[in-house]
Amino acid sequence: MTEASAVPADLVHDVDLLCLDAGNTVIFLDHARLAEIARAAGHDLRAEVLVRTEGEAKTLAESDGLLDVTWAHRDRPGAIGWGRMVGTMVHRAGVPEASVPALLDAAWLVHEVRNLWCKVPEGMGEALDAMRAQGVKVAIISNSEGMLDRLFTDLGVLRHFDLVVDSGRVGIEKPDPRIFRIALDRFGVAPERALHLGDVFATDVLGARAAGIRHGLIDPHGHYTGRHAEVPRVPGVVAVARALVEGGAQ
Repeated sequence: MTEASAVPADLVHDVDLLCLDAGNTVIFLDHARLAEIARAAGHDLRAEVLVRTEGEAKTLAESDGLLDVTWAHRDRPGAIGWGRMVGTMVHRAGVPEASVPALLDAAWLVHEVRNLWCKVPEGMGEALDAMRAQGVKVAIISNSEGMLDRLFTDLGVLRHFDLVVDSGRVGIEKPDPRIFRIALDRFGVAPERALHLGDVFATDVLGARAAGIRHGLIDPHGHYTGRHAEVPRVPGVVAVARALVEGGAQ
């Protein structure tokens, strides 16, 4: 069985627009880098622990239970959501709450230079371009810090997307359905002919539902095991793009 064959057929039927979250969808968190930043600040964190606490933070996001502290760069575009997620991850990994603001300050400065979410899935560009050649548009729909265009350029992947909707630039964040509307309107696509992929139930799934868009959950670390069984799981962007190509060729 190929990864593409693991994608539910009804999920990729009649899709004209593929919407993609950025973090942990087309660029993945480098847990080892975050652990290194924490160790440099005097906290003995391990990458594998941060993988676990990232999942815990995703769950807490569903009940607005993320840690929210005051830190120096909190006023930057997208920094509040970023700080809540990263702060919750490191706190649950063992960093005392009183030490979280200083660690967020240090991590943000590194993040501004080289995004902590920077690992690109192998074969992604080729798979997306093959799908785009069949007429499917690709839009990034991300709660981010206004730096995605620069990051995607640095990573050499910007050319594989038709549109980047960065909440730090447009001032709207998922799950607000208006952020999806930007992409739908740009390409004149009806919601029922769009598909959104992302890794966070509270923003990606609930946002896509509010916009009337089909959705698939990417969960490579099993963070949602036993939860939200009604939400289709997909192996990743590459598998879905290949499934769309195979479906279009039939």
